[in-house]
Amino acid sequence: MKHLTLILLLVFGACSSKPLDVSNPQNVDFTGVWILDSENSDVVPDMRNRPVKPPRRRIANKDDPRIRSMIQAGGSGIEFVVHDFEILRAERLDIEQNRDSMGVRYHPGVYRDISWGERQRGLWEVRAGWEEGNLIVESEANNLTVVETHRRERDYLVVDVAIRADGEDFAFKRVFDRLTR
Repeated sequence: MKHLTLILLLVFGACSSKPLDVSNPQNVDFTGVWILDSENSDVVPDMRNRPVKPPRRRIANKDDPRIRSMIQAGGSGIEFVVHDFEILRAERLDIEQNRDSMGVRYHPGVYRDISWGERQRGLWEVRAGWEEGNLIVESEANNLTVVETHRRERDYLVVDVAIRADGEDFAFKRVFDRLTR
């Protein structure tokens, strides 16, 4: 557990401190169809109806309709993250990538476009770019932080997801095998 806490501190401490490259200097390509390798992936538990700790900090944007409805419903930030980040429950990914963005169709789920640089995605402020051959996608919104690290390991796509929500840190590893046709 101490090891996990140290990793999360390093990941979250690195957020926004080091600029991400908006070019893909090592020409890493995630294009293809990827199938979840459930044996090598972490199980993402059902986060619904779990006890919620009060947030350590004040919620910054209570006027946002999504945040207001979450507060009124007594929902947790981790439930919100699991809903918005379909990588956590996807069993298949269809990825198309070009020089400045990547489109991902999650199964089950919807399509998501990830553009290198800084963008607003709903209530999320998103920074995406490259660091040492890894695609890093940092998303922040109202006391919620999600850092996705996409990397190739041989014929596998590994996505590490580090989450800070509800005053707690969570980490999940998702491993996908390339579907050969």
